[in-house]
Formats: sequence, C-alpha cells, structure tokens
Amino acid sequence: SSGINAEWPLRPGSGISLEELHKSIDNGYLGEKELTRARAGQKKLYPNGIPECGTDALRFALCSYLTQARDLNLDVLRIEGYRKFCNKMWNATKFALMQLGEEYAPPQRDVMSCKLESAQFSTIDKWILHRAAVAIADTNTSFKEYQFQQCTTAIYNFWLYDLCDVYLEATKRVFNKGTDSEKEAARHTLYTCLDIGLRLIHPFMPFISEELWQRLPRLGSETAPSLVVAAYPKSGDLWFDSTLEVRVNLVKDIIHTARSVKDTYLESKAKPEVFLTTCTSESVSDLLLVMEDLIGSSKLHLNETIPLGTAIGTVGDKCEVHVLVKGLVDPVLEINRLQSKRDGAEKAAQQLKETIDKHTEKIPAHVRENNCNKYTSLQAEIATIDAAIANFKKLSAN
Repeated sequence: SSGINAEWPLRPGSGISLEELHKSIDNGYLGEKELTRARAGQKKLYPNGIPECGTDALRFALCSYLTQARDLNLDVLRIEGYRKFCNKMWNATKFALMQLGEEYAPPQRDVMSCKLESAQFSTIDKWILHRAAVAIADTNTSFKEYQFQQCTTAIYNFWLYDLCDVYLEATKRVFNKGTDSEKEAARHTLYTCLDIGLRLIHPFMPFISEELWQRLPRLGSETAPSLVVAAYPKSGDLWFDSTLEVRVNLVKDIIHTARSVKDTYLESKAKPEVFLTTCTSESVSDLLLVMEDLIGSSKLHLNETIPLGTAIGTVGDKCEVHVLVKGLVDPVLEINRLQSKRDGAEKAAQQLKETIDKHTEKIPAHVRENNCNKYTSLQAEIATIDAAIANFKKLSAN
C-alpha cells in the first residue's frame, strides 16, 4: 500500500497512530518523492491516525460492504460508526437489565411460540415484536441468498431504529408509572427482543454479543452454554402485523414532524402542548402517551380546537401537527417565513400540474398515480400553510 488509497484492512481493529502509519511504509519499495507523497496522503486521510474500533466493528463493516463487486472502498469513519453502535448495544442491554431486575425469570418455554393473546402486551410491545419478526425473516432470507450486506442492514435497523430509538424510549414511562401487568409484559417483550437481537447479530459481532448474552437470564427451554451453539432465530410468524406497521409508521412520522417544528421555534428542553388534527382516533389514540414522551410534549391533544399561536407541520395529507408557541416567537417573522415556504410549495405544485397535464397513455399508470398523489399532498400543504399564516396574523393583531 502506498498509504494514499488503501490501508491494511485489519488496522482499524487495533488502531494505529499517524507516526506508526508513516513507519509502516518507510521500509517499502517507494522512492523519496513517492514516500513524501504517501506520507502526505496518510496525513490527509488519517490526521489523527486510525482509531481502535475493535474486531466486532471491523467484521460488521466488512460484511456490510459485501456485494457482488470485487473491490471494497473501506471507510474508516464507517467502522468507527459501528464501534459506536457497539456502545449503543452495550448501553441498551445495560438499561434493559436494570429494568428486568435480578429477580426476573424469563418464560419457561420458547418465547418464539408464545401467543400475543396470552399476556397484556401493549400496542408498542406488539409493534416491536412485529419488527423483530421482520428482522428475522429478512436476515434468514438474505443469508440464503448470500446477501450479507442486507443481513447487516436488517439487524442494524432493528437494533438502532426500532429497539433503541423507539421501544426503549417508549417503555420508560411503563417502567416508571405502569401497572404490574404492563411492566411484566414490557419485561417479557424487552427480554425477547434482546435475546433475538443478540442471536441475530452474533455471526457478525461474535464477541460483544456473546458477552452480553451471557449476562441475560436463560429461557426455560435454553440449554446451550454459548451463542456459538445456540439456535439461530428462524421464524416469528406469530408476531407479523402489517396493519400495526402502517399505524406506527404514521406515529413515527408525526413524532418526527413535531420534533422538527419544535427545533425550528423552541429550545430543546421546551415541553409545549401539541395538537393533532385530521387524525383518526383509531390510528393513534392508543399511542398518545408514546408520542407525548418521544415528542417531549407537556400534553398531546387529539382533534381538539386549535388555539391561537401554534406553529404547524404536516404529515403528508394524513395529519396536521400544531405546536403551541404563543409568546415564544415573533408572529411577523413567522408570517414571512411561512410565506416563503408557501411560494416554494406553490411553485412545485405548478410544475407538477404542468407535468400531469402533459401525461399521455405512454406514461406508466403508477407514474401518473404518483404524480397525482404528490400534487394532492402539495395542495394540502399549501392549505395548511395558509391556515398557519392566518393564525399568526390573528396573533399579531392581538
């Protein structure tokens, strides 16, 4: 290696300083000019050397790169990101063990065969079990097709975006204020997800997964002394629920929109009241407390009268999110900002309308349908912005 475009792949595992990188090419075949150029390249690419990321992070990164291509453009920052992912797994398991408690006893049978109706599982419990089933199915399918990159993506998404970002945050209220039955269901669900998650990731991260799995209580039916010989998850068919997937995706979009509005107007520690309109109660009513916690709201209102002084965000044409900011923002500045946003939306809608008008039978039906849906969403967004502008005008007049 000249030190410019490639580095020995194992170096991120143990780490190496910039000085040691320079020494690694001193005794090579390079002339003085090439050596100077190579050192400059190393300093540019790795000004602080290559950080120690560990074997698990390196293995996971290499597998995440495995496609049909023969060459890998290995990014040290990506490996470092997976090292931080290992820390996330460690902290998530540590938090879970605290919630489980020393007296926790897992179900005395294979959790994969437990029916949801046998316990008081909440909606969010059922959702994370559904996501676990999806991760199991995607991982096994990808293994059969030798698509290791898809395996790592499915496992990573389950751990980070489903378990850590949503479920662990959503269950903090349950463990603090829930009933005994709610806590028991949450503990069983949390234990199940950890056990499955560690089994899924073991082929890619054998060391940290083994260490964490050994700290978990054992299932009543589990006899394997190690993850190396433990059964790999094969099916979670009992947990699949595509309808619930759609509902929680809407809830996640609402949370994202509300957070975005909060970040635009308020400080991060603020806990404003939030009002949701045009949402059907059946879609989100049983997840209001989850949304309240993840948004960071003092109170979440569903389909109630909207007071003056709210900032508005839209979730497509499905829902409007109103965040109460009265007394915290300048109405005139917000009217100008919203007007600029409306101009952009109106321009996009006009361009899309011209495209739709030019549609012919040669245009695929799904393309025409997508364009029409986008146009409808833009019209709904413009109407929402108009309502927000009117709201702030009333606020400035008072």
